Amino acid sequence: MDDASREALLSDLQAHADGPQQRYEIHERASGQALFSALGAAVLLFVGGWLVSLPSLIHMRAAHWLCWVPGALLLAAGLLLLACAEALSRRNGRCVMVLSADSVQFANAREATPWECFDAFEIEQHQLSMALVFSVMAGQRVPGLTPPCFKSLAAPDARPVAAGMRLRLWLFNPMLDGRRLGIDELAGLLDEYLQAAQARRTLGTLFPAVQRFSAVRHSTGQ
Repeated sequence: MDDASREALLSDLQAHADGPQQRYEIHERASGQALFSALGAAVLLFVGGWLVSLPSLIHMRAAHWLCWVPGALLLAAGLLLLACAEALSRRNGRCVMVLSADSVQFANAREATPWECFDAFEIEQHQLSMALVFSVMAGQRVPGLTPPCFKSLAAPDARPVAAGMRLRLWLFNPMLDGRRLGIDELAGLLDEYLQAAQARRTLGTLFPAVQRFSAVRHSTGQ
């Protein structure tokens, strides 16, 4: 690599290494999903209760099970959907992750994860939700994640998949400062932080002296 190419590469890396310095908290809105689940649960419970009580209402003398069995199944489904509605209402407004210049803090992580742990991410768009999938660099790991469990439905927890080589975060509507983030806005925001971290890592490898100077300047706020 000649001097001109090195200068061009250095300028490009320095331009990306500064990156965003703001601290952002991404929250989740799940009020619509919780309301929809609650309404569905109410319908199932009403129909199930009506079927269970139907034999006595019409004075049915035999084959009560024809009403009791489907009624009981509908009641069970209604109770399950009601539990889901309660869990979703608890998710509403919860902090999904905190973005900073050097790291990202997940809701179920005991400590922040440096951006250098990731080399890419993708967003999977579903009908009513989305999933963030971060690719973990070889030899890296996401520290301090609480293992997901059934209670994770009530919290936007991240969980490792693919033997820890990926980190998956399922959420509904990401919100920033009370405003819903579209998939393109969220991808652009995350990409800015990740590109800056990758540029700093490359600077440290190819131009360690420049990277140390930039780190000192950044720490002193200059």
